[in-house]
Amino acid sequence: MTLTVTDTGGQKSNDTLQVVVTGPVSTASYTPVYDNRLRESSPNSVLSTTTYLDIGKSAYRCRDVMLFDLSMYDKTDKISKATLSLYWYYPAGTTRTSDTVVEVYRPVEWDSKYVTWRSRISGVPWKNAGGEWFDMNGVSQGATPYASIIFSGSKVPDNRYYEFDVTHLVQKYVNGTYANTGFLLKAKTESGNYIAFYSSEWSDDEQKPILTIKG
Repeated sequence: MTLTVTDTGGQKSNDTLQVVVTGPVSTASYTPVYDNRLRESSPNSVLSTTTYLDIGKSAYRCRDVMLFDLSMYDKTDKISKATLSLYWYYPAGTTRTSDTVVEVYRPVEWDSKYVTWRSRISGVPWKNAGGEWFDMNGVSQGATPYASIIFSGSKVPDNRYYEFDVTHLVQKYVNGTYANTGFLLKAKTESGNYIAFYSSEWSDDEQKPILTIKG
């Protein structure tokens, strides 16, 4: 690259000009490799093929785990933004008695073929039924989520995506600080606040869960 100076404006012949050239920002979107429901009322059932993910509690507590493939990233890659988008559609036209504060945590290892409310992999139960997780401070079963969104109990589903900022956790997965175990989603409190989002099994690609990563 050649730079031509047309206005010296007090510049000296030996002055140095630093030119920083940055590459284009890349953005990619992914659907989950796996997403499973954890349901207290079906404690031994593997729920991996339903078209929805449910959170909160009506009569029983509901939580979810999901995993996205991040193997295409190098440990040195810098993630400037990572967003988990979930499409809220249920309960259609109905309010709830309590707000649903949906929180995102880092789960311990689980296997989609075997994970249930009671078990995380074949023959291995969760130490705490309903899932084991670490919060943003690394505390087991902690209460500081990596991301959260409040779904007001007085608001009915508006059939659109809601975006969780999971940049910090995704960066830790990419750089190898933690093994990629995906996301565990649960309500902060679980009473009278059942809601549902579409899962990766849903027929409409425009409403499935999406992880969008900007480099």
